[in-house]
Amino acid sequence: MSLELKVGMVGGLISSVLVLIFIQPIKYFVWTAVLYFGEYVQAGYVDRIYRGAALGDRNIVGHLSALVILMVMLFVAGGFLGVGRHLRQDLVGKLFRVFVRIVQVSSIFIPAAMIVVISISGGVMEITASFNQRLAVIAPAISDKETKEWKAKLAMMHGQNDYRALVSAMEKRAKELQIELPKLREP
Repeated sequence: MSLELKVGMVGGLISSVLVLIFIQPIKYFVWTAVLYFGEYVQAGYVDRIYRGAALGDRNIVGHLSALVILMVMLFVAGGFLGVGRHLRQDLVGKLFRVFVRIVQVSSIFIPAAMIVVISISGGVMEITASFNQRLAVIAPAISDKETKEWKAKLAMMHGQNDYRALVSAMEKRAKELQIELPKLREP
């Protein structure tokens, strides 16, 4: 075997051992942290949708419209600032650069916030519509008091687990009454 081949093989073995000893544990730790954090964020996001459904009808479209208007205003301001940046830097200095950075960062975060608001809004509407549809089907067979109790349970929800318990209880009651409920829609 040639010396170059031996050096290449030894180098490959050393790099493999280094990867197994150092890089693999770091990669495992980082991936575990990402999964844990992702599950935490996802659970909070989903529970936010169910809490929104518990609140009932809200003007989420109005909030979204305000975000769109703010975003457009920031883009317009960013455009004006970008055009005259070289003229104004000597007049305003650091304060101007800070404002430009705020506009730039806002132009990234506002669309992301819009996506989250749209997603939560859609989930809230799906949950509320599904619950109301199912309640409308079972309502003729139950008392007004029981109908109000179902609505109160919806209003008291704090998250996905509360909604699942509510849906399960409603399905059990429908089975007792021999009523077929519409398919459950989820966000």
